[in-house]
Amino acid sequence: MKLIYTLTLFVLVSTQSFAQNFKELVTYSFATPEDYVKAEPKVLEAVNYLYTTPIVKDDLNRMIANQFIFKWMEGTEYTFNVSVETTELTDGNTDLFGMFLAGMSKVVLTHKDQSLTDTEINEQVTQMIVTYCKVPSNNAKPTKKIKKLMKG
Repeated sequence: MKLIYTLTLFVLVSTQSFAQNFKELVTYSFATPEDYVKAEPKVLEAVNYLYTTPIVKDDLNRMIANQFIFKWMEGTEYTFNVSVETTELTDGNTDLFGMFLAGMSKVVLTHKDQSLTDTEINEQVTQMIVTYCKVPSNNAKPTKKIKKLMKG
């Protein structure tokens, strides 16, 4: 019984702590180049949140995480190129497109010591999206292209 109580308390505290962190992201100010560098751990945390939680309509944490990542992408020293293949892959699915952009951030930040090409980045993110879509409980609606990749 104590174990169940402890686990429940842990989940509630963890969820609350994470939600509080996301509230902080709303007011994060990107005023200097150093602010973008300081934000990198939070960007990775937000990306990991997106890739480890199911897509739920009107999820405030997902919206905050996406907005924070997009703001960071707009001003960081890294350059992100969205290809025709990316738009064809996500085919108007805004959830998957947002996750693709977030995935690009993760790939770049986790490979800082390497100079990856746009193709290499896109291939890694495509695999991340396919892996995410393979889990039914994630509630992702894979596009035709993603379904084809899921089978292969």
